[in-house]
Amino acid sequence: MLHTALQAVRDRVTMAAAALSVGVGLAALLAPSLLRAAGATPLRALLLVTGVLLALGAALLPPIAETLNAEALRGFMLDGTILLVVALLLVFEGLLLLGAGPRGKTATAPDAAQDTSVAGMRFALFLFMLAEELSRSFLPLYARALYTPVPGLSDTLVMGLPIGLFMLLVAVFTPVAGVWADRFGSRRTLLLGTLPAVAGFAGTAMAQSLPELLLWRSACALGYAVMFIGAQGFIARHTPARHRARGMAQFVAAVIVAGLCGAPIGGILADHLGERATFLVSALLALAAAVAAATLLPADRIEPSQARPVRLRDATGLLANPRFLALLLFSSVPTKLMLTGYLFYLVPVSLHAAGETPAGIGRMMMTYGLTIVVLGPWVSRIADRTGRHALFAGLGGLVGGLGTLVILQAPGVPGILAGIAALGGAHAFNNATQLALVPDVCREECARIGSTSVFAVYRLLERGGSVLGPLMAAALADRFGVQTALGALGGLGMLCGTAFCAVFLLAPNAAAPVPDAARDGAAP
Repeated sequence: MLHTALQAVRDRVTMAAAALSVGVGLAALLAPSLLRAAGATPLRALLLVTGVLLALGAALLPPIAETLNAEALRGFMLDGTILLVVALLLVFEGLLLLGAGPRGKTATAPDAAQDTSVAGMRFALFLFMLAEELSRSFLPLYARALYTPVPGLSDTLVMGLPIGLFMLLVAVFTPVAGVWADRFGSRRTLLLGTLPAVAGFAGTAMAQSLPELLLWRSACALGYAVMFIGAQGFIARHTPARHRARGMAQFVAAVIVAGLCGAPIGGILADHLGERATFLVSALLALAAAVAAATLLPADRIEPSQARPVRLRDATGLLANPRFLALLLFSSVPTKLMLTGYLFYLVPVSLHAAGETPAGIGRMMMTYGLTIVVLGPWVSRIADRTGRHALFAGLGGLVGGLGTLVILQAPGVPGILAGIAALGGAHAFNNATQLALVPDVCREECARIGSTSVFAVYRLLERGGSVLGPLMAAALADRFGVQTALGALGGLGMLCGTAFCAVFLLAPNAAAPVPDAARDGAAP
């Protein structure tokens, strides 16, 4: 009886999905300009998806409610909503690519070519980032499954090693990737980045031991660094200065939408097909990214780079600046530490211990990206309008610390979910504002060595938090337990946020802000 009811529900949903796909496709063909306008930002895309979901739910909910009992209906609606959101976002990315091109009668041929090439880059980057995000909800658990007892190395510590090593190698490979992009061009660099990633994902799927897993994740880290830098370089080469911000917005949108889709889709795949099969899907997506880059992106003209390489004395000079050091230690590094230690490591481990499946973990991790999409554009506009970047960065640290400390009052899933949402809000507040503060606190260094070198050193040093996060979280969880580790990271975030506010809000810098031109070296 239940099987027949579920089959009837599936039939209704299939018919509705087919009708919806046809409707969206016709809208893309008949009104491509409206589609481009709706997809200009991730928030607009999300609002469009929400509207479609509400219409679909209003049509399907009454007949489904008559077929299923209350508990089955709740589970179906939860899983169905997540799947529909992800499916519509995936379709939306494809439609944005198809809709790229001239923007009306006033559009010139160079503008049309630029729009098409940037849309192609966004699609290729989206596929690649989606491949990496698929394993977000279960990677620590996959590492534990390969653990064999080693003296002095517990399974709790082992679960943090793949994430920490990946982040470390991304930091190491990023300067190398920049050299490759200057020498071979961005398009070739994008293609080059997919090769080790495809091998890394396939090797991860077949790994039989922890050393094998670490080896193949190292290959993925190389591919990630090369792809990331190649995409940024492609935008720099193929967009004029007046459209640079719009091009970077496409870059950020691809990463955010991939993050929204990856964790829930990967969790569902892991539940139904297995974790190894999910890594094989990641390999196929990375291969598809290579095909997209080869077919959609034009060859770029290689020009000698005018930027000098970053030197060790550049880093030591910046670290001698107390306000730069405070920004780094009290805001930038803690932000990365909380991302990789709290969200990437402790959240999957703690939710799994609470009985959640990879699909359930992926759904909850999706809250992080949704919060950033909703709050990020609003925070950036207000911060730029008021010029109070330090205020918003400080608020971000306090929000993240306080929200993750909810676990002390509400142990278990509710507290963890509150922490995920608070972390998304915190990073919506301080991700962009941190970058805006760098040239403000490094005026002399920007004038002496150039803003590009300043941002290169800043990016390299802040990645230390990405490396330290999972290792610190694993060590705390191993010594005191996962619950205590969650609270400890929340307390650390709170302390760092308070220290940042003491430095930047109680003792503000009286000098005038740096002009926007000095921020050209900033990258997302």
